[in-house]
Amino acid sequence: LSNKVAIVTGSSRGIGRGIAHQLARQGARVVVTSRKLEACETVVKEIEADGGQAIAVASNVGQKDDVAALVEKTIETYGQLDIVVCNAAANPAFGPMQTLEDEAFDKIMRVNLQSNIWLCNFAGPHMAKRGGGSMILISSITALDGSRVIGAYALSKAAQIQLARNLAVEWGHQNVRANC
Repeated sequence: LSNKVAIVTGSSRGIGRGIAHQLARQGARVVVTSRKLEACETVVKEIEADGGQAIAVASNVGQKDDVAALVEKTIETYGQLDIVVCNAAANPAFGPMQTLEDEAFDKIMRVNLQSNIWLCNFAGPHMAKRGGGSMILISSITALDGSRVIGAYALSKAAQIQLARNLAVEWGHQNVRANC
């Protein structure tokens, strides 16, 4: 991934952190992002100690302006964008769907789905301009089965699968891949 630039949302811990480290090991310059700058800076230091390149950008993917600023900062810093990994997710509700509060549902859909649409829409033109790129959405096995306790989360992850298909149709002719 030499000469490639990647944004990984939710990369201050867990799966996103592991993805950020692996992208850097493969030569990508990585934008580590989550809501807390200090947590992102810790991951950047780890990547740099391992010989990689990265920057930290605080971003709440549930806010469209933050997502736009994230892409702008990436272009400002590196002059390009080749890979987005939509990893950030939220699940503030556990229990049956009949007890799901509207606010919790809205947050799940905004963070787990809408933010991916925003990020891919902001990133896509930059990727197409460079001749191609990769949009990666991190879904979940919960997308494939019903759930008595995390139904809205499962619904959001199933929607990501369809979003990847739509993105592939919309961007594929410009050599931008979309996978989930």
